[in-house]
Amino acid sequence: MANERLLIPQDADYFHALGLAAVAFARLEWDAVWCCERLQKGYISTIEPKKKTAGFIARDLEALFGRISDQSFRLKVEPFAQEFIAIVQDRNALFHGKPGTTKESEQRLFRSGTPWSIQDVNDFADRCTRAGTPLNALLYNELKEGCVVPLV
Repeated sequence: MANERLLIPQDADYFHALGLAAVAFARLEWDAVWCCERLQKGYISTIEPKKKTAGFIARDLEALFGRISDQSFRLKVEPFAQEFIAIVQDRNALFHGKPGTTKESEQRLFRSGTPWSIQDVNDFADRCTRAGTPLNALLYNELKEGCVVPLV
């Protein structure tokens, strides 16, 4: 049989929100990966062989940002890594959520017995986008290609 996915009860607005959230998180995650690459040449080549998940990437970003020798720059970027770590936890709660049906018969993903509403998912996507903006800016400024950032 083809199109088995269509057997899943569908809510176009909810699925749209989930899709946008997935892309927003992926963009954030790859901004973090590229920041790691700019601080440690060859970092990207470690992702697949070491099966690095978002949690590992977040910890690597935190560790690399923590090794920046310029204290003012380090203090500027460390909160970006902390926010990414926090978002990874929410990402796990969303994308590893338990599927279920609400009292209103809506198909939703649940976290600790509470459904992720469309607004919750949209808020998560917005948070990912806000967190990615400064990381992306670093890639075109302080961490632009060819940069040398001394680490301790």
